[in-house]
Amino acid sequence: MSGRNVIGVAKTGSGKTIAFLLPMFRHIKDQRPLESQEGPISLIMTPTRELAVQIFKECKPFLKALNLRAVCAYGGSPIKDQIADLKRGAEIIVCTPGRMIDLLAANSGRVTNLKRVTYIVLDEADRMFDMGFEPQVMKIISNVRPDRQTVLFSATFPRNMEALARKVLQRPVEIVVGARSVVAPEVTQIVEVRADDAKFHRLLELLGELYDKDDDARTLIFVDRQESADSLLRDLMRRGYPCMSIHGGKDQIDRDSTISDFKNGLKLVVNYDCPNHMEDYVHRVGRTGRAGNTGTAVTFITEEQDRYAVDIAKALRQSGQKVPEPVQRLVDDFNEKVKTGKEKASGSGFGGKGLEKLDQERDLARRRERKQFAEEGDEAAEEVTEGIDDISKAATPVTAVSARKIPTGPAVDLADNIVVHKRGTSNADPLDRVKQAASVVRSRLNEAERLRTGVPIDNKGPDAGAYHATLEINDFPQKARWAVTNRTNIAKVLEATGTSITTKGSYYPAGKSPQPGQDPKLYILVEGDTELVVTNAMRELKRLLAEGTAAAVDSESRAAPSSRYSVL
Repeated sequence: MSGRNVIGVAKTGSGKTIAFLLPMFRHIKDQRPLESQEGPISLIMTPTRELAVQIFKECKPFLKALNLRAVCAYGGSPIKDQIADLKRGAEIIVCTPGRMIDLLAANSGRVTNLKRVTYIVLDEADRMFDMGFEPQVMKIISNVRPDRQTVLFSATFPRNMEALARKVLQRPVEIVVGARSVVAPEVTQIVEVRADDAKFHRLLELLGELYDKDDDARTLIFVDRQESADSLLRDLMRRGYPCMSIHGGKDQIDRDSTISDFKNGLKLVVNYDCPNHMEDYVHRVGRTGRAGNTGTAVTFITEEQDRYAVDIAKALRQSGQKVPEPVQRLVDDFNEKVKTGKEKASGSGFGGKGLEKLDQERDLARRRERKQFAEEGDEAAEEVTEGIDDISKAATPVTAVSARKIPTGPAVDLADNIVVHKRGTSNADPLDRVKQAASVVRSRLNEAERLRTGVPIDNKGPDAGAYHATLEINDFPQKARWAVTNRTNIAKVLEATGTSITTKGSYYPAGKSPQPGQDPKLYILVEGDTELVVTNAMRELKRLLAEGTAAAVDSESRAAPSSRYSVL
């Protein structure tokens, strides 16, 4: 390939793996050997764990002869073993994008690095982007040196994925064997329009015909959801068919055992649930008819799925097969709906949802919540802030609520209302906002005058949550204070509620109070983006406080241990 970037498109089962492995081995042998603490030279990324294992096995025969080392890294398996392999050094990493990011971030980046990477392979690139791995892939590639050689191999390459490829590749050479997104001619394609309740009986009929001819044949059935896979597995086993299911919700050990028992002899592929775009259809159907062998693919489509019939009919025409009359009727009906404006033309399905899209959706939801709470009116805000001390108002437009002082005894009233305060919102008038900002600056400059001894100081920095509440714990027993401040309990509350919990102030023994200028009594500040999460966190902290107080009182009330013998 002369060091050029390449886009390789060829039908499934045509041997694309060896097409990028052989140039990779030559590329690595031309580099200087790895030194200690240096990362790999070649990086192969795949969309699925099983494909990573398959490529790793293809590499193995060459590794010993060429004196090279490779590591296969994917999720679902222990990361400690993969870290140990990488620390010993490896020229090649075959990985899934998510696990590669985990390894790069592990141990503060000391496990491996991308400094020596000069050869990157994205195998089944279209599926990788379709499954939503674009953000992870782009994060990895952006940290690799710009003079790298990048290779994309795939069975399909839709037009709208070219823009993504241009982000990764510079002046690539495109090699297309056959045509884009075409099913291999060795596969006989059958598409049937059937109702949902008739699909299972037709499936039993297909399986019966197949196993009458060949007892050792294999069948692969695709469905849309994990629940459907387990449900269909149960129904087929009741009919006496030995079968297994594989999906993302299964443990890696179960997935590996299923794959190992399902190697060769795949004669029939059944799309029990219709694929939603053409590239997905090509990949599913391409599981059979590999390496010159013949196979059959049967697809079930319902009348309600007419939008999917357009892509399936297109795939049939491109592979030179006749479109069945019922399928063509669905296509015509859908095109008529598009013309009348009742439906929109179906897309290719590519894009997915990666980390950045999920972050954007979360930010949008938070902004929507904040806007909703802000529109509840100023009356509610006035009720919340009613009775705030004038000096406290100079410091912050919200108030803090402390737990009742309970010096002894387990009587923590969990039924108390938890008051959650909302941060002040800016006025609509720009002049008012300027005046408000100036007053805040003046109040901070006069801090000695505005602080009242023992009043909790709430966070007002850029990371402060939209809602907050405080809980004073200074006067509770030591066991109770420990229950709401130890790392284990706090971590559970953080994970369950998504809030920020900070221990603030200083501890003062019983009978002592903070002097002017000193920190307030020990308290907990809970901050969150919504009122609900802050309330839930406060409720959980009060429960822990009650349990700790009860345990402290119980231990104090126990009598001192008596001696072994008593004198009468």
